[in-house]
Amino acid sequence: MSGLRAFPIALALLSSVSACAGTQSARGSLHYSDEAQAAYERGMDRFRDEEWPEATEAFRAVQREYSASRYATLAELRLADVMFRQETYTEALAAYRAWLRYHPSSDESVHAHFMIAHCYVKQMPDDWFLVPPSYERDLSSVHDAEGALSRFIRDYPEASQLAEARRLLGQVRLLLARHEYYVAEFYVTRERYPAAINRLLGVIGNYEGSGLEPRALLQLGELYLRSNRQPEARGAFQALLESYPRSPQVEAARRYLARVGPGASVPPDTDSAVIPVTRPARPAAAERTRRQ
Repeated sequence: MSGLRAFPIALALLSSVSACAGTQSARGSLHYSDEAQAAYERGMDRFRDEEWPEATEAFRAVQREYSASRYATLAELRLADVMFRQETYTEALAAYRAWLRYHPSSDESVHAHFMIAHCYVKQMPDDWFLVPPSYERDLSSVHDAEGALSRFIRDYPEASQLAEARRLLGQVRLLLARHEYYVAEFYVTRERYPAAINRLLGVIGNYEGSGLEPRALLQLGELYLRSNRQPEARGAFQALLESYPRSPQVEAARRYLARVGPGASVPPDTDSAVIPVTRPARPAAAERTRRQ
């Protein structure tokens, strides 16, 4: 009987010990998380003060000492941000991609995707925004930036970075459109009107929002007239009037339409434009090849 009476007491003691152990484990886990957060915040203090070596060391310490915490994941992303702020864009780009490979569903993935696009923008030569781009320029980084920003805007329409992404995309598309327009003008001087038309169609169809569309439509109509393609010319001028009624080119388009008179109209076929994405050939070399 004494053994039976002792059993409930032993059971109660065991339960009490288990409860204490569970409480201590929970407290230990909470303590670990608090320490990880504090260490991460110390790194963020260095980051905000732009103390890049100190911030780097602090975030690496979080990764090393609190690898089981979510703050280790955040610290890894912040290391990529440090690289970006230090203008080592190639390294930052690789770091953001690596982070996304292992954390694609994280709430911070939106930030990583935006920063990848921003890295591409930063890799573009600065002087391209100041002077007309030439045939010799390699456009690969510009096309990469355009593609990444377009995808970001499409995939994350509610992102806090949306306005900045749109602003950057406008800059990038203006640069690409200016390049195509520059190439078109070169072909016009050589009276290679089909090639010039192709480039102008590319400006209109591929780089919406660049601001060069009205100019491109007006010149497109003029080239169609020179090529005796009146229906296409009417289509270009009418598209200008309908889509850009407040542009400075409107009056010229109206005069052209009055001169060409009524008749069939064919809208610009922007889908037919073929724009090279890789480095284009130099025009002089292309001319020599064509004449040989």
